[in-house]
Amino acid sequence: MRINISFAAVITLMLILDESGMCAVALFCCIIHEAGHIICLLIFGEKPASVELSFYGIKLERREPSVLSQAEEITVFAAGPVMNLILSAVMFIAGIRTAAVISLYIGMFNLIPCQPLDGGNILSDILNYAVGEDKAEKTCFFVSCITLVPMVFIGIIMIFKNGNFTLAGVTAYLAWVSYIKAKERQ
Repeated sequence: MRINISFAAVITLMLILDESGMCAVALFCCIIHEAGHIICLLIFGEKPASVELSFYGIKLERREPSVLSQAEEITVFAAGPVMNLILSAVMFIAGIRTAAVISLYIGMFNLIPCQPLDGGNILSDILNYAVGEDKAEKTCFFVSCITLVPMVFIGIIMIFKNGNFTLAGVTAYLAWVSYIKAKERQ
């Protein structure tokens, strides 16, 4: 496990500035999300090569070549959001509604069909099987673009409405990753 100094700095700053405690709850939900992926990998007999905590989030590096079947790959990508949904249900039953909503949002957000999110990776695996790698990559890029366009506008509205830059920042990051991945493919 590697902890990048940027991760430590961002988490420290967020925890200091957040008087509500919601950043700590979100961090916990993100850790549970990633634990879902890791547990699923271990169940299928594959150990992660590394786990890196950085400014961009938690990145799980896999060993190459993967020993998992396509169905197992999809299950590993789905395991993180499923853990968030389970955690959300448990928190809701326990009466911790705000934390339940945060976990639900994290799980649902990760199902957006845009790489590098879990939903984008699930879509890519399904399309690789159905239409082949080249068509799958082009289709995933197109789906990412049509998904990100409304998110950009919603992010801009959120900035002007309540000063929240989160969605705009995350959308910009996802657009950048999609662009870089498309350039690498060419």
